[in-house]
Amino acid sequence: MSKKDQQVDAEYDLVVVGSGASGKSAALTAAQAGLKVVLLEKMPETGGTSVYAEGTGAFESSEQKARKAPAHPGKHFPTREEGFRRYTDYSHHRANPDVVRMQVNNTAETIDIYKSLGITYTDVNIYAYDQPNELYTFHRPEGLGAKCQEVLLKAVQNAGVDIFTSTPAKKIVMENGAVTGVIAKDSAGNTMHIACRAVILASGGFGDNPELVKKYSWLYRSADFTYKCVPSENTGDGLKMALEVGADTLNLGAIMIIACARGKTLTSHVSGAGSQPVLWVNNTGCRFASEEVAMSFADTGNEMAKQPEGVVYAIIDSDTVRHLMEEGSDIGLGDFIEYHMKLTHLQTELDQDVEAGIAWKGNTIEALAKAVGLDPKTLSQTVAEYNEACDKKHDPLFFKPAKFLRPVRKAPFYAINMAPSVLVSDGGIRVNGDLQVTDKNYKPIPGLYAVGNEASGLFGDTYNLDVPGTANGFAHASGRVAARHVIKTLKAVETPELVAAT
Repeated sequence: MSKKDQQVDAEYDLVVVGSGASGKSAALTAAQAGLKVVLLEKMPETGGTSVYAEGTGAFESSEQKARKAPAHPGKHFPTREEGFRRYTDYSHHRANPDVVRMQVNNTAETIDIYKSLGITYTDVNIYAYDQPNELYTFHRPEGLGAKCQEVLLKAVQNAGVDIFTSTPAKKIVMENGAVTGVIAKDSAGNTMHIACRAVILASGGFGDNPELVKKYSWLYRSADFTYKCVPSENTGDGLKMALEVGADTLNLGAIMIIACARGKTLTSHVSGAGSQPVLWVNNTGCRFASEEVAMSFADTGNEMAKQPEGVVYAIIDSDTVRHLMEEGSDIGLGDFIEYHMKLTHLQTELDQDVEAGIAWKGNTIEALAKAVGLDPKTLSQTVAEYNEACDKKHDPLFFKPAKFLRPVRKAPFYAINMAPSVLVSDGGIRVNGDLQVTDKNYKPIPGLYAVGNEASGLFGDTYNLDVPGTANGFAHASGRVAARHVIKTLKAVETPELVAAT
């Protein structure tokens, strides 16, 4: 920032924008190396969406090596090579190999760092136990993401990082093509001019900005009908600031979506029931997919989001209610709805939701259809065809596995209003393997970095649940790698002879 043109209120080596896992990891790494660091957070508290993370994806970690093999017979912990190939193949080769390599080579360190901070890992597993394609990368810590972010924050504070909450960054300042500062608004609404030598954007992407979701993602037809089941404020601040200074994008429209009962949380037993591989129909009253897709929340989110107005109804009967309450869920949703967990509150919640008008009940399928607002004839035909498939243990429409074919016959019948919920965006600012932001000519913009959900490179068009814990693993790893490049670059400027000698 040019002091002759602009008043400088504070000077730092590094400004980190955003205080989730990626931002705090970057700030901690830089501060421990002796850099003067400030962390800007627009919310009143730090944390970001990382507080909702259940596990961290990692390859060849100390926890995997100590366990030698997963608890499930015939399974193994993946190598970094397997991870590299899975990310590349799943993205249909749209992933940036340099970013993928960064991920698989640096995630194991995250586990050791958290262990040094007092975190204990209860297991290394997969997200959905019936999902055959998942790699065993899901490191589940005691206290989950909330506890991890708590201990990481303490480490950042102890390292001497200045943290300004309720202080959104508004503009990146450039001089001669390089970053020289940030303009922000403090908690009182005053403009702050912060001089710095590097900026790391870690503000979480644009998943909470419907206008940007409509503009950049395939979700434009149903973006206005999504339901927010996790409170967050990832509104694209970093993306907009980066584009203003010449950044380019890559795989910009990738969105992580999860299905949730509208008006409910992910731990709701009604939401858990609707997320099982039960009968699903859209607002035409027809099926649209093999409901076994429920085993992957990312793919389920895609299926539901592409339906007219993002509307899906899970149709269950009283036998299914009893089954879920007494025998447990058929699939798991991580720690939200555990595998074979008994949904003991389901009937009570259903009754409350029917009373509130956010679920529906009918003593016949026709009555249920009328209550929901669906065509009774169409829904009746759909249910009849589905029940026939259940009887024959063969689904001729979508080839749903027989073990998930549960008929809808015993009254009363219920309809749960499922909705796509955008958790985060997964593609945005293009970066290289050092997390430097690149311009339209693929050249790094000096001093500018993007990490976590701000950065592109791991995904094609869909979040990769084949490698569970990917987003959280990427947040930590990318934050550290970006900070280390800042450290190396600044030391090279200060002591070029020493750096050259080493």
